[in-house]
Amino acid sequence: MFNDIGVVIPVRLGSSRVKEKALLPFSDTNLLEWKIQQLKEVISNNNIFVSTESDKLKEIALKQGVQIHHRDFYLADGHKASFSEVITGIVKDIPFKHIAWVTVVVPLMKPTEYKKAFEIYLKEVVELKNNDSLFSANLLKEYFWDEYNPINYKADMNHTISQELLSMYRVTNGLYMRDKNSILKDKYFLGKDPKKFVVSKISGIDIDETEDYEIAKALLEIYKKEVK
Repeated sequence: MFNDIGVVIPVRLGSSRVKEKALLPFSDTNLLEWKIQQLKEVISNNNIFVSTESDKLKEIALKQGVQIHHRDFYLADGHKASFSEVITGIVKDIPFKHIAWVTVVVPLMKPTEYKKAFEIYLKEVVELKNNDSLFSANLLKEYFWDEYNPINYKADMNHTISQELLSMYRVTNGLYMRDKNSILKDKYFLGKDPKKFVVSKISGIDIDETEDYEIAKALLEIYKKEVK
């Protein structure tokens, strides 16, 4: 069913805020191995590519029986290559028509959510062409301000109740999907009309700081209950 989808797990050993983030312990393994195991429940090992410069991370991919994409060291240095260069530098080598870009730092997105996202992508983007790409998101019904003013409500006697707020979507950084040719043409993994694939709140936890990591670990038992 997902034969034309290549799943990229971009991962490097260095990280600016949390040291060797991909190797952080998680459940009974580490973040990279955890993510690989989640995806193996949804798609063939032959479709999963761990893109890295690190021999240590390549060993994990090899142990899990998935594909290895050697990332040029220039593309692994977050202070040299632009994000656009990283995307195109990796995607050009992935031999699949459609690309799913999946990060290890969003560990609580469930295999069932990946499966559903792949199905929706094939239906809405590939078959019906209602959208040109897809990303995972949390739907937020909350109150937002910019530097000086409220953005989505009136902070006065006309205060809007939360249920009636305009829908806003937070990109979770867990999944991006687009066809390979368009990614290489635009040098980005989203088009102008992406499908917003709404995931559960805990599926949106993105490990950027140590605090995020501790939150993800604390929510692991909830995740396991939901998976069951």
